[in-house]
Amino acid sequence: MLDLQDFDLVLQEQISGSVAFAKRPKGQEVLKMVKAGKVTDLFVEEFSRLGRNAYDTLTTLQICEENNVNVHIQNMSVSSRVNEKANPLFKMFSHIFSVIAEQEREQIKERTEMGKVAARQKGVVFGRKQGSNERKVDFLGKDGSKKILKYLSTGEYTIREISKLTETSTATVMKVKNIALETKVLFSIMLAFSLKCCNALLFD
Repeated sequence: MLDLQDFDLVLQEQISGSVAFAKRPKGQEVLKMVKAGKVTDLFVEEFSRLGRNAYDTLTTLQICEENNVNVHIQNMSVSSRVNEKANPLFKMFSHIFSVIAEQEREQIKERTEMGKVAARQKGVVFGRKQGSNERKVDFLGKDGSKKILKYLSTGEYTIREISKLTETSTATVMKVKNIALETKVLFSIMLAFSLKCCNALLFD
């Protein structure tokens, strides 16, 4: 077990292993410091922590190598540099175990999917319960949905324009619109918006 007092900075993150290292918040932080020359040694539990697949892991290791960062893999007690020189064994291990880790992820994914197929055949239904009006309202209450509703309520923007303005897909905009119409939320917003405009005209 690591003694956290031996390190200048400890970063912990719970995130899906399918996310590329450079797109993980902590991963971005590490790479930024590495490229800025602020890191001399990087300790990780295993090779798989450095990327979502073999290519991603090797890319992360390449960035560390280019910036003279000594990478230490804890579960194998191996380092990328020995006596300030590149360790040839580390490069060999990094290729082998990165591929093994990627294959393990694929096998887990396949077993999970096979389990779901078997469960569906037995009548198990996955996902949220259909027809739940409360869940739909919760969905519309999200910040992203509120922003979309704001533009929908004006009636001045197309679905594609709202998609660009809110940085969401057209499918998401359509989902918000359909649920809002179904639950009468959009009608209420449009009515309130119209009354507000009338009030502005009457009392301006």
